[in-house]
Amino acid sequence: MKTNNSEKRGNMWQGYCLEGLKNKETDTEYYDIRKAPFKIYGLYNPKESFHRMPDDIAKSAGGAYPHSANSSGGRIRFVTDSPYIAIKVKHGPYNNGSPHLSRLSSLGIDLYVSKDGKETYFASYYPPIDKEEECEGIKYFKNAEEREITVYMPTGTEIFKFEIGLKKGSTLSEHKEYKHKMPVVFYGSSITNGYAASRPGNMYEAFISRKLDCDFINLGFSGAAKGEPVLAEYIAGLKMSAFVMDYDHNAPNAEHLLNTHKAFFEIIRKKQPDLPVIFVTKPDAGLDEENQARREAILGTYMSARQSGDKNVYFIDGYSLFPDAARHDCTVDGCHPNDLGMYFMAERIGGVLAYIMRK
Repeated sequence: MKTNNSEKRGNMWQGYCLEGLKNKETDTEYYDIRKAPFKIYGLYNPKESFHRMPDDIAKSAGGAYPHSANSSGGRIRFVTDSPYIAIKVKHGPYNNGSPHLSRLSSLGIDLYVSKDGKETYFASYYPPIDKEEECEGIKYFKNAEEREITVYMPTGTEIFKFEIGLKKGSTLSEHKEYKHKMPVVFYGSSITNGYAASRPGNMYEAFISRKLDCDFINLGFSGAAKGEPVLAEYIAGLKMSAFVMDYDHNAPNAEHLLNTHKAFFEIIRKKQPDLPVIFVTKPDAGLDEENQARREAILGTYMSARQSGDKNVYFIDGYSLFPDAARHDCTVDGCHPNDLGMYFMAERIGGVLAYIMRK
């Protein structure tokens, strides 16, 4: 009897994709990440939920909810000498309505290890292809030694339960704080959210965080960042070291930016007069009339602030985010940056943040 080659290939790939997803160890002790010594960064109130801002604020801002319920930018940090790190996660469904958002980015989880003060990618926990709304996995180190661990949570789904498993008897302690404890807050579109990065650790804010050793909060809402005053009021009340205002892409047109951008900034500035604020225009902007009008609207906010004596504002032209030689290789669809695009965004925006943090 002949075996269908496509079946053989399908089974092969299924086995490959599922490899390492099951924890077969019998000496694992699982911990709730909401409890010490685990520390959770980037989320509003992880003791209550793994959302990025209060639900009532998000719902009053139109489309920000349910996007704000996903854990994009959430990180779990701890120190252990366990020879492996296992996970058990309950989460929402895969956001397959966005063709540029991969399953790994939406549901996957990244594991980073710090060494000599540098946080480095180690492995990803791949979401299973035979199960929905849960993920289990285990990653092994070559030996048992104390390591500083950072786990990046998924970018495109809501998390309901997250447990980390360590070998019984392993040490477990608190990770040291970020060098820059006060977070940088990013507000913007699906690009800010991290969509189209191949995995959670490759959103541009994460690149910046690792390079500058700074905490961050990701307030990117796919298709739903339109400069609503209620969000400006909420953001203005956050403790932060800098604010990156990057919602150009979700504004319907240049007129909308003219009507909302300066007003949004002024709400922030009124409550935090000395806060460094970076204005960014969209990275895939062409040089057509509409994009030029959008750029001028945002540049107008910056120029107005500077002319009034505000020295804590910065402007980044989105057209400068990607180098000309690689411009057409930096997105997955002409709009959403891939990993290369995210890297270049991080270099440009992170460079301005590095300057701010040195001041």
